[in-house]
Amino acid sequence: MNCLPLVSGGAIAIVRNLAPLLSRRFEESIEGHELMFLAHESQKELLVGVPADQLVWVSGGRLTGWQRVLWEKRHIGHIVAQTNADLLFTPYQLGPRVKGVRQLLMLTNMEPFLFDQYVYGAKNRLRNHILKSTSSRSLRQADRVIAISKFTQDHLVRGLGVTADRVRMVYHGRNEALAIEGSDEVEQRRLASYGISIPFFLTCGSLLPYRRCEDVIAAFDRAAASLPEGTQLVIAGSGTDERYGDLIKRAIEASPYRERILPLGHVPQDVMKPLYRQCDACVIATEIEACPNIAIEAMTAGCAIIANDKPPLPEILDNAYHSYRARDIPHLTEVMVQVLRNEQLRETLRARSLSRAEHFSWETCADQTYAALTDWS
Repeated sequence: MNCLPLVSGGAIAIVRNLAPLLSRRFEESIEGHELMFLAHESQKELLVGVPADQLVWVSGGRLTGWQRVLWEKRHIGHIVAQTNADLLFTPYQLGPRVKGVRQLLMLTNMEPFLFDQYVYGAKNRLRNHILKSTSSRSLRQADRVIAISKFTQDHLVRGLGVTADRVRMVYHGRNEALAIEGSDEVEQRRLASYGISIPFFLTCGSLLPYRRCEDVIAAFDRAAASLPEGTQLVIAGSGTDERYGDLIKRAIEASPYRERILPLGHVPQDVMKPLYRQCDACVIATEIEACPNIAIEAMTAGCAIIANDKPPLPEILDNAYHSYRARDIPHLTEVMVQVLRNEQLRETLRARSLSRAEHFSWETCADQTYAALTDWS
């Protein structure tokens, strides 16, 4: 299992949650299968629970982007030969082709395939163009691909021409720690240190054009006069697209309620938990996802969720959200006001979130991934 590309966001969740469970599945296997993990030394804390004899470490400076891709092309073939591996599993959509072994990839990022609907800065636009080309080639050449939603499965088969028999569908799991109830008083005190008070809307995730954070800001501006005095909009997340970051900054500065809009930047996981648990509603405006971890996290924490109708959000959320038409600012405004002013509706949505979250399990993900790795009949 090549963990080198797994460096941020949902990719880190794959290493932290899936790797130890897969290790255990292989240790308990009666078929005699063995699993080795290739990882960088900086990923050690993510691989706690994996026995040392199953780990192959890469030392030195951490390579990212195309430097890592070139390193993998030069070195992974030798590592595969040294470990006598007959299958190379990369939980990413781009991986080096190694002769003589099967290759299993995972489609985890839909942005490169759909980014041209949005305005990006030159650097990220070029990155997505290259990633689209290389990912498409890698996915078509792979012996098997794991799709992490029906949406990605459909793109693989209809969009890229990967034959259906080479695709397995496996959802990601949930972070069960988010479901553990804490003290409201303690959590609210923690949020107060960030300037956050009740009530507030939360929107979160990497600040990239397809996240449509500007829609949430615009709807909040329209809704604020109809909301309880002091209602806030909290934005958790940072991004790498300077052009889009400037757009969001200008939208906040132009807002008549800018003092009630709090951009927090990157937020550690121990702060995300009280944000999810204490918000009155979590607004998910993203239009491109493979399997939205934010949606799964919000459900696990029992959020009242407002989300648009773009796939795969309806697939993942099922009935555990109040839907609005994507990019329809008046409709989003109406829904935000309705949810915040109706406590019974919020409680219904929270209950549905907790129920729907049970559908996502890392144990199930590990079982299905193990089958994808070992069942070639």
